[in-house]
Amino acid sequence: MPPSPRYHHIHQDIGPWMLALGGCGEFGANLTLYGSAGVWIAVDCGMAMNSNEAGITEVSVPSLAALDKLDIRIEALLITHGHEDHIGAIPALWRKLSCPIYATAHTHRLISAKLNPNENGPRQIMVKPMQTVSVGPFSAQWLPVTHSIPEAQAICLEVAGKRLYHSGDWKLDAQPMVGPLTAQAALQQLGRAGVDVVIGDSTNATVAGSSRSEQEVAQSLAKAMKTASGRLVVVCFASNVARMHSIVAAADRVDRYSGVLGRSIATHVGASRASGYLDTDTQLLPNWELGFLPREQQCWIATGSQAEPGSALVRLSMGNHPAFGLQAGDTVLFSSRVIPGHEQALEQLCQRLRELGVHIIDDDALHASGHPPVEDLTTLYGWLKPRYLLPVHGETRHQEAHMQVGRTLGMDGIVPRNGDLISLTGKPFIAGSTVVGKILQQR
Repeated sequence: MPPSPRYHHIHQDIGPWMLALGGCGEFGANLTLYGSAGVWIAVDCGMAMNSNEAGITEVSVPSLAALDKLDIRIEALLITHGHEDHIGAIPALWRKLSCPIYATAHTHRLISAKLNPNENGPRQIMVKPMQTVSVGPFSAQWLPVTHSIPEAQAICLEVAGKRLYHSGDWKLDAQPMVGPLTAQAALQQLGRAGVDVVIGDSTNATVAGSSRSEQEVAQSLAKAMKTASGRLVVVCFASNVARMHSIVAAADRVDRYSGVLGRSIATHVGASRASGYLDTDTQLLPNWELGFLPREQQCWIATGSQAEPGSALVRLSMGNHPAFGLQAGDTVLFSSRVIPGHEQALEQLCQRLRELGVHIIDDDALHASGHPPVEDLTTLYGWLKPRYLLPVHGETRHQEAHMQVGRTLGMDGIVPRNGDLISLTGKPFIAGSTVVGKILQQR
């Protein structure tokens, strides 16, 4: 194990330095620190969800013990997008971080919805896509990328003579249905200027080919719904506004009316309408109205794609949801894929549905990942032409596969672990290691 970092390194040397407190060797809990001459910023602050040995999903947030151990004070928290694995830890950690939060308008709406409205929360500073802000020696630019949530951004950091590209979550999608395209011209300009290090999404680095478009998923949904019987429950990620458009449109084609089920999906509907990403033409009936229609005319868009405790689908499978109960002959359609670590809990949920006599429709064509497979990675790195790669956001096997892709493209780099203090002065190397961990949260 590398030695503990020396204080004069991280508090005096210009670096820059990178230190991940979460998001390496795992999915979720993304929290990455960058430092130079004693000034530190953080990118993202997410929670993690994993099934324990009993198949029960547990929620945790990154430990901030390293901040005390190394006497690090965070000057700013920069957010790439509004998914739980990137903002979900803010309610638990913002008091300890005690710094302003920079994010786009839609992401700020999602953060605000998570905070207690009866107390003074963190200072939130809104940034616009393509905007550049300064924090001490850091210059940070937000760059639009396509993902499965509106206003996903990469963040380009310039500090100590280095240009660092923190990718966030992304994919390449020529037909995203909601929001702008990836800022290809700006990324190519970065490549011409010179990118020193990419800190990049590894989720689909083991997957060959290119991303499936949301437009393709919309067509597959319409076909699948024609075979659905009884009451239809479509499960997707609450944040996927484009998918919601597709579900409502597909349901309309088969003479079904749509509504939403679950607090988190209602939150995203409200934020998306306020941000202009879900227009008023997207008709969603209130629960009381939809519930009075014949079962064959109902389409419920529900939470619970990962068997999250307390989610709508979990409660339906247990027969304790206040809205209605599933019956034999009803249909549950999964428009999502399982995140590694949730397999056992999700299989237990599906078994409960089968015992109720519910039909399950689950096909890859009904989902489009928001993360880049190999061809997308190759295209992006052709634009950026980075010298070095630090693969993050994934289990070790995904990080290693990502590093292998990078090496085939002429990049060098290392596979970070949570707690590694990495020098980015030249070729990245591990200068030390510090304490990391997780704190379980009650839900």
